[in-house]
Amino acid sequence: MKTIKYIPVLAALTLLMLYSGCKQDSINTPAITNKNQPGAVSNVEVVNKNGAATLTYSLPSNTDLLYVKAVYETGPGKKREVIASNYINTLTIDGFADTLAHEVQLYAVNSSEVLSAPVTVTVTPLVAPFILAFRSLKVTPTFGGFNVVCANPSKADLSIVPMVDTANNGQLVQPAGMENIYGKGLEIKKVQRGQPSVERTYAFFVRDRWLNRSDTLFVKLTPFYEERFNKSEWTTYTLPGDATILYPGTTDVRKIYDNDYTSGWPNTLFTVEGVGTPQMVTIDLGKQRTFSRFIMNPFVELGNVYYVRGNPKDFEIWGSNSPNVSGALDASWTKIMTVNIVKPSGSPSGVETAADQTYARDGWEFDFPVGVSAYRYIRIRNLRNWSNSYFISMSEFTLFGK
Repeated sequence: MKTIKYIPVLAALTLLMLYSGCKQDSINTPAITNKNQPGAVSNVEVVNKNGAATLTYSLPSNTDLLYVKAVYETGPGKKREVIASNYINTLTIDGFADTLAHEVQLYAVNSSEVLSAPVTVTVTPLVAPFILAFRSLKVTPTFGGFNVVCANPSKADLSIVPMVDTANNGQLVQPAGMENIYGKGLEIKKVQRGQPSVERTYAFFVRDRWLNRSDTLFVKLTPFYEERFNKSEWTTYTLPGDATILYPGTTDVRKIYDNDYTSGWPNTLFTVEGVGTPQMVTIDLGKQRTFSRFIMNPFVELGNVYYVRGNPKDFEIWGSNSPNVSGALDASWTKIMTVNIVKPSGSPSGVETAADQTYARDGWEFDFPVGVSAYRYIRIRNLRNWSNSYFISMSEFTLFGK
């Protein structure tokens, strides 16, 4: 009897599954099929932009309008389509590499994917962003490589591609370690390192995300000789007035030149909190050195954040060959540079983007001014940390030069 009682239930479930299977193909289709052609857009206005154009228009009155589509060519055989929702009345077409006139067909499309009659307009893009960037592209030698900088007024997503004639035979290559330079800010700026101190022919071009590319800039460069200083020659040179260590013997100055880049506690320099004046630490490099650049690795706080507490935000670097034993920051010292750490994202306090954290993990890197004298002793003077006070936390400090 129990078996007989369940038969109708099983049959109902089987019928439901069959019904669901039959209907599955129609789930994502419009409830109503409308094969009638929708009305066309009207009152189209064109605003030409760098490598692009913005089209503004009036939408047709069709209740089932789904989107508006623009169809155009950026060049012979290079067809593109851009669509915009029915909730807005504007779209931007882009990817142009020239300033020629281009015809654009605009279509209104209903929920059954039926296209309206086309409305044809002509756009004449302004100079493309990758060309503007190339016109301002400048490359200069620096320690261990070269500086690349160019303006990017339209904030386009661009890449600068570097190449070099490594064999001096006219063949340009991109060897391992020489990476493309990406940017989408008002200025694209990058230092490429790892280059030998010999004259070679370098080449650079700018490319956009549609693979349009500029002409090529050829430059003969001789990068300046550079080496990473041997930290085994360094010692802490504590002077009166230098910062008091929070945990002597554990979070000493030596932690920033022990070549251990793990930035967790207690592998860090950490000075006493609650002080009311800028704090300093002093290092003896063992001999006079000429500086090219430095990398400062901040301490990572709980929660994997860097732009907090005692990590330096504004600081100075001073040099001396015969410091006053009184510890006074007097004429025996020369201020080499003032540094301000800026988050790449420009985000407010308490917010760290992926770009911000990558910058901190890789180390805050800065070039010294060209022509700095050679010094044996350096002083790092913290003007302000990320909590707007003066104590110092730091994981590692690395110097380069000769």
